[in-house]
Amino acid sequence: MNKIAKSALAAAAGIALLMGGAGTLAAWSDGSFAPLASVISAGDLELSVPSSGVWRDETGAVITLDGYRIAPGDTIIHETTMQLTAHGENLHGEILLDPASISAADPGAAADVALADLLAASATHTLDGRPGLSFVAAPGTQTVLVTTTIVWPDGGTTATDNAAMHGRATLGDLSFTVTQTID
Repeated sequence: MNKIAKSALAAAAGIALLMGGAGTLAAWSDGSFAPLASVISAGDLELSVPSSGVWRDETGAVITLDGYRIAPGDTIIHETTMQLTAHGENLHGEILLDPASISAADPGAAADVALADLLAASATHTLDGRPGLSFVAAPGTQTVLVTTTIVWPDGGTTATDNAAMHGRATLGDLSFTVTQTID
């Protein structure tokens, strides 16, 4: 037999010996399992109906929307409180103004649509005095203050301002939603 054949035979014998050990199985085995008595529940976020709130002009004076005549450069501010209830841990979210909250009094009237669009586009919000409406909720119920500021921008285009002239917009029933965000 030549050297190559002897080497191949020795390698095959070594592999066979190693494979023989791989096929053994212990005669005894044991396991332990945790009882399934624990239950996990999903949390949730709830937002109460807003309080009626109050409308103010840029000087802080309380105003009534019926009969109020907004003009370019004016600012109106709405403050309302709601109850935010969080059931769960690490709940991040945001409170959003429903876009339908600022709408044309008559959807068929071009001036009403122009005014509502202009005011809706300018709306900004704060939550408990902080810019934006994002939050990290503590478990339980907490009162939150939502401030909505609506501005008829001063220095807008004449065409935009004129299109909204004599327009009427509905702002009385601002409504909000709460949405969980993943941070």
